[in-house]
This record gives sequence, structure tokens and C-alpha cells, in this order.
Amino acid sequence: MLEGNMQGEVPPSRSAEGGLSARGALAAARGALAAARDALAAGHLAIAAASRGIGGPLASIRSEGLGVTFAYLVHRLRGLLPRLSRDPGERTAERFVRALGMRVIARNWRSARDRRDEADLLALSPDGALLIVVEVKRAAGPWDALERVDGRKREVLWRLLCDLEECVRRARTGAPARGDPPRLAAVRRIRVDLVGVEGSARHSMVSRQVTALFEREVSRRGGS
Repeated sequence: MLEGNMQGEVPPSRSAEGGLSARGALAAARGALAAARDALAAGHLAIAAASRGIGGPLASIRSEGLGVTFAYLVHRLRGLLPRLSRDPGERTAERFVRALGMRVIARNWRSARDRRDEADLLALSPDGALLIVVEVKRAAGPWDALERVDGRKREVLWRLLCDLEECVRRARTGAPARGDPPRLAAVRRIRVDLVGVEGSARHSMVSRQVTALFEREVSRRGGS
């Protein structure tokens, strides 16, 4: 009888250890929950700070929706990664220009006068005396790519030529403005070329080139 009772009872020491371990597990769970609350609060603060630092796209998730915010973030990434976001036709045209011996000094250059006016490529001749504004057009279907250069685009290209003339003058005085292309001090002439590209992104090729759509000598003063 004594032996049977002893086998059916739980030793007092084991019972005490079980109680202690249960209380310890409960305390650990409460501590983990408190830590999770603190981490969540810190995360909200970090998100708020980050949203203020990058123009508020994260804060706009609730008000504008996830789709709008995602589009905004993609736009920002395209600005941070211009090489990856460039059109394949422009890369094909750049290889073509380099094969002619020109040195590309700027891509997607925008005028400080009007940021909407953009030159796809700026290239220098080997001696640095000729600056070329390269306008790249991709063929849409069977039509000639350069037919897309209409009157409005020609006006933009002419304005870019005039703006770059001012950049050259500033480079000659040794006082270039912020955003001016580099290596312009030796430029004596500026011209605008058109390059047409056709084919798919992986198999595009230059189909046509028009040289000197516009061309002018860079004057030493304000006149031409």
C-alpha cells in the first residue's frame, strides 16, 4: 500500500519546480508582448519620420491608397536609377554615337531655363570643338521614326541649342552654372542631330540619321 501511494503521488519538489516554470513562462510571455508593443510603436515613429523625409509617400497610403503610393515610389526610383530607366533606343543611339568617335558627356540633360526641354544625349567631337545635341526617336510601327520630330519638337531643340550656347560662354569664363554640362570650354560650334531607332528593346538598331538639323557657331558675345 505504501509503495502504491508513493508511486501515485507527485513529489513535492517536482510540483514546486512545475509551478516556478509556469510562472516563469508567463512572465516571459508578458515581457515579449511588452517588447512587441514597444517595437510596434518605434516602427510607427520610424515610418512617420521616413514619410516626412521623402515627401510623405508613406503617410499618403491611407489617404490616397496603396496604388497611388506605389506609383509615386516607382517614380522616385526611376529618378534615382536613371541608367536603368533609360529607353533602350537611347542606349542604342549612344552606342552609335560612340562608334562615330564622339564622347557622350550628358544624358537626358534638361535646360535650367525650362526643365521640360530635354536633350537625349550631348556628345563632343574628339577635339572638343563640336557639341552635338542628339535627339533620339524610336519608330512606331512601319513609319519613319524621325517623322515624329514635329514643329513643336524643333522649337524645343532650337531652344536647347541656344541654352547650350550660354553654357559654353560660361564655361569659357571659368564660371559654369550648376547643371551645365562638363567640358565645354573648347566648344566652337553646336549642332542638332536626329537619330532614328527601330526594332525591339533587345534587337534595336539605328535606321536613320539626320545631321545638322540646326547648327551655329558659338559667338563670343550675346549676338550670333
